[in-house]
Amino acid sequence: MRRKLLIIFGIIFIVLFVIYNVGVDIGSVHLGKQADNIEKNNKYDIQSSLFYKDYLKSDKLVVVNLWATWCQPCIQEMPMFLKLRKEYPDVAFVTLSIDKDSDKLKNYLEKNKEMPDITFENSDYRKAIRNFLEKRDLKSLYYIDIVPVTYFIKNGKVLKKIEGSSEREELITNINTLK
Repeated sequence: MRRKLLIIFGIIFIVLFVIYNVGVDIGSVHLGKQADNIEKNNKYDIQSSLFYKDYLKSDKLVVVNLWATWCQPCIQEMPMFLKLRKEYPDVAFVTLSIDKDSDKLKNYLEKNKEMPDITFENSDYRKAIRNFLEKRDLKSLYYIDIVPVTYFIKNGKVLKKIEGSSEREELITNINTLK
């Protein structure tokens, strides 16, 4: 009897382990690890990315918000970033999503067209950009999916990082200080 229970628990453990690490679709529900259909090719020569050409080479302040469609605090702070973008035309505000589902991200961006998201145009460089923002080696495989995070960049350097939801006054203070 004890042996049968061990075998049953072993099988359950193996099935759960496989689902968690590989992922499985049951109807419209996905369980376990999600395949990333945005980040298909990883390139680490960040100088070839549009992010580098459009923002890192710039001498103006760039505010990069790391976000995801499934992150409620991220979605809630987007209107604030859009307002600040209009109030500070001399500051570049961009967003970079950590989403893995391209359809879900495209649908969200189509409904929110004024949001300046750079995810798709930099999809091959997304890991390298995230590594740059976190001041890690560009080829690092280590990263944690924590959002929202806001970075302030100028002249190719990360000057400040705010983890978690940003408060308007905190953003304004940083913008005015770092410009």
